[in-house]
Amino acid sequence: MWCLLMLFCSQGFAFSAGFTTPSTVNSDTSHCRKTPNPECFMNVSEIIRYHGYPSEEYGVITEDGYILGVFRIPAGRNSQNTGKKPAVLLHHGILGDSIQWISNLPNNSLGFILADAGYDVWMGNSRGDTWSLKHKTLKPCQKEFWQFSFDEIGKYDVPAELYFIMNKTGQKDVYYVGHSEASTAGFIAFSTYPELAQRVKVFFALGPVATITYATSPLVTFTRLPQPLIRLLLGCKGVLQQNELMKRPLTWVCRSLGKLCASIFNIITGDRAHTLN
Repeated sequence: MWCLLMLFCSQGFAFSAGFTTPSTVNSDTSHCRKTPNPECFMNVSEIIRYHGYPSEEYGVITEDGYILGVFRIPAGRNSQNTGKKPAVLLHHGILGDSIQWISNLPNNSLGFILADAGYDVWMGNSRGDTWSLKHKTLKPCQKEFWQFSFDEIGKYDVPAELYFIMNKTGQKDVYYVGHSEASTAGFIAFSTYPELAQRVKVFFALGPVATITYATSPLVTFTRLPQPLIRLLLGCKGVLQQNELMKRPLTWVCRSLGKLCASIFNIITGDRAHTLN
């Protein structure tokens, strides 16, 4: 029960990030402004356009039938360059999605920074995240849909996205930026398919993960519980999916009880409150 509460509150904390408040960790929540930021309930494309950038959205089909949502910022804000630009794929870490590359202001979000610097920016999504819940034959309500791990993300998702970008742009090679789990997926993809590795200009591994043997995060500790117990607590399908029915109530809860939600969030992800925006 406590595990479920922690997960729900961390989801609410993520939703409430769109509200304009002082630091929920270090300040009294009674001073929080209650006006929601317009971005709070936007999807990726809407946020991109909200900040004045062009946006495109694609469905990339993997070899094993998953349909991945991939978002593109083809040019910078007010860019006059209509020629080919170097393409870069940004891929998120565990429990994340492509929105994390544009969740700050444009001058502090890597997706926007690269677009303004002259890059053709693509943001991928792993199977099972908010924007990749489709399959050619399976539905998210089926447990078979969820029979995958980071191995499949590396073997199928990353290659499918990279080859799609190359075909769409005509580029012979692409930059790849992988954060956390996506760095692991990159290691898997490029070691499994050397021919693909030859077409990646540079692999930027942010917070790279090659092993979790020495990790002490409560989330990692939780994964070491017996598998039947984990399935009992969380089920055998996705967790932390964005749910339209729960989004507003959870946002309100974490806006009102910011310190509690922030504390639970830190328990799951690690006690780094001073780095939390």
